Amino acid sequence: MLPQLDQQTEQGELVGPGPLRYSGSLRLMRMFIGCLVLGLATACGSSVSNGEPGTAADESGEASGKETASLDPKKPRIPKRCGKGRKNRAECLPPQGWVKRLCDDVYPDVALHMFQPGTPWKRLYMLARAEPFNASGGSSLLGDKLERGEEVIALKRRSESDGQIQVGDNNAGYDVLRWNGACATIHDGDFGEDRPSRIVQSKVEWRRLGVPLRQHLEAQPAIFAAYEARRKSCHGFSMGTVSGDCESNDKLLMQEVVRYIQTGPALPEASRMP
Repeated sequence: MLPQLDQQTEQGELVGPGPLRYSGSLRLMRMFIGCLVLGLATACGSSVSNGEPGTAADESGEASGKETASLDPKKPRIPKRCGKGRKNRAECLPPQGWVKRLCDDVYPDVALHMFQPGTPWKRLYMLARAEPFNASGGSSLLGDKLERGEEVIALKRRSESDGQIQVGDNNAGYDVLRWNGACATIHDGDFGEDRPSRIVQSKVEWRRLGVPLRQHLEAQPAIFAAYEARRKSCHGFSMGTVSGDCESNDKLLMQEVVRYIQTGPALPEASRMP
């Protein structure tokens, strides 16, 4: 083989036998090496992407997935339409199964959604002061009495025909929702349907609101100013007697929250749902 190569070289021909004989093998080797390098690069790339924060596109995809999950029909929601059934034909009351769950506990976030303008729910207004008794057996805020002129939302009619009260007892009335998120039972004669000249709301407890809703409210300049004034004047008063400034600023904060809700803003979802 070597003499043949010398003769070819002497004749001025630059022909090497290696590439001609082993061209197929070299192509296979190049392909193997290329695949090996590509596989290593892919593996390395995967390990880096798993260890680093996601890109904006990744976050957008995750957000899209969350939005899709939020559209789950089984997820608890605040009703927006009147409940169906014979009992609700004459007035717009929420679905009764949902009302039962609502009145088992206190849901202040839900109340702020329900009291927004434009919702279809039947409003009632107290004509007399009353204890906030919850005849449904669920939670109630006993320390905060219903006041004259207080606005409430009718949830469920209680009458003899429904078996909710004893025969001969004329304490028929409604289970209602208050601004503070608690249910209460009021009796016929203690409320009216006409709006009074002065409307009041039960006290909305700031600390009971969900964090997303509080953050949303704090982003409103008037509410934030009232919140800061309340925080400074109430600092150090966790229990017992509080100062007059603390009480005044606490009341002002609640007034600003009510005023804002009555403008009909878009609110974040309630943190807790019945």
